[in-house]
Amino acid sequence: MDTEPGGRGGAYRLPCGNSPQDFDDLAGQLEQCGKFLMYCLGKRRGQEKILRILWEQGEISQRELQELLGIQPGSMSEIAAKLESKGLIARGRAEADRRKILLSLTEEGRAWLSRQNEDSVRKRRAELFSALTDQEQQMMRTLLEKLRVDWEQRFERRDDPAAETPKRKEKHI
Repeated sequence: MDTEPGGRGGAYRLPCGNSPQDFDDLAGQLEQCGKFLMYCLGKRRGQEKILRILWEQGEISQRELQELLGIQPGSMSEIAAKLESKGLIARGRAEADRRKILLSLTEEGRAWLSRQNEDSVRKRRAELFSALTDQEQQMMRTLLEKLRVDWEQRFERRDDPAAETPKRKEKHI
């Protein structure tokens, strides 16, 4: 196999001792850690923003919320459906105009938001990495930074259609 893309078959040469399965396993483990990290830290910034607006304003129409956030109606519907399926918000129809969808925060949504304060997030972060020694944490930082820099230079987010570009008008939450 070649060391450069675009060579014979456009493949990369694998370092000695590493099989394609080794890389699949490594990528899979990294993906699972990323998912677990996002779950544990509640890093759904856009969803958290929606929940905070509902906390502050109470019941609000889906359209008003969509306009506040500057997102497309389809995107708002999809996000609202996800939050509803998680039990964090409730959707209902306005009595006066049955076409109007109203959103409100559930008790579960309030509880989730109350767990998102900075101190609890810091404690969870520390707990997540408590299995590693200080030396292992530093090694992990170094390796992750090396990968991040390489990936940013090599791939330049060109394969991510959702990546922010100056041309996009819709805000991503």
